[in-house]
Amino acid sequence: MIALSSALGWFSREKYLMNLRDLKYVEAVAKYRNFSRAADATNVSQPALSSQIRKLEQELGSDLFDRKPGDVQLTKFGERVVDAVRQINLLADGIREAAMEFRDVEAVPLRLGMTPTLAPYLTQYFIEMLSGIYPSLRVVIIEDKPAQLAEMVERQDIDCALLAWRTHQALYDADDEDALNFISLWFEPLYLAARNDHPVLTGATIRAKDVPGDYLIRFKVPFGYELEADLPVTTPEVAEALGFDLDRARFETVCRNLQFSDACTLVNAIASNQFTREGLGLKYMEFEDNGNLRELGVVHRKNYPRASIIASIKTYINEFPPAGVRPASET
Repeated sequence: MIALSSALGWFSREKYLMNLRDLKYVEAVAKYRNFSRAADATNVSQPALSSQIRKLEQELGSDLFDRKPGDVQLTKFGERVVDAVRQINLLADGIREAAMEFRDVEAVPLRLGMTPTLAPYLTQYFIEMLSGIYPSLRVVIIEDKPAQLAEMVERQDIDCALLAWRTHQALYDADDEDALNFISLWFEPLYLAARNDHPVLTGATIRAKDVPGDYLIRFKVPFGYELEADLPVTTPEVAEALGFDLDRARFETVCRNLQFSDACTLVNAIASNQFTREGLGLKYMEFEDNGNLRELGVVHRKNYPRASIIASIKTYINEFPPAGVRPASET
């Protein structure tokens, strides 16, 4: 292992013109073993990332990566360099985190990630909550899929994100030292939604195994409920027959079109409460199964310098939870 002091000295020699951006590129390629995914993770085009790493290899006089079709592996030299790169990037991140810790907590906007099943229905709730606690804090809501949100938190593009605990478990091994911290906020039921006069779904409750697969629009990205494993998978043919393009349809769009369709779909409690307030005219059937609750929480980096904001969010939710959920403090 290259000692940190040696690594800093090595990389600061005048003959090497690399910067922290290049080192982030190297670390990303080492992590993903794929130049395209590394480019996505570092918000740069794949040709630009590849070019910078090639220039770096030319400066160092040796390849960092063994490039083969469909496979990118570290060379022996690359393994030693990446060990030093990780130490340097960690040190640089620590400096940035320390600087943020000594700023006014409200001086920098809070960038909060939410999934499509939450963002349209919780944006106002969170902005009003945080404006009451931190009057000068600007809140920016970013909507994306769970895995993408976790990556954005990891690379510090956003401060934190709302994710289901089961999603967190799927993304990180129990002993993963790089796993994001998970702070439980609430438990949320799942419903099967359909129009009020749907010809098949007539009862007040339903079991997952009884959901008719020919009518179900189910998205590929799971909500984070245990019972989802017992539900039928929606095929593109079923989706098309019901009038939806499964690859392009959005959660909000599907829900708002149920009243004009024979389709049914899964709806979390927060979304169903919003639709009910709007008088959307849908029926929400409770699942009888165990596993019909998902644990929602906020994820953030370890040693996140503005952890006091996360603590304030949890305290507020314990007292004033969103409609339809049970605060984690009650369990």
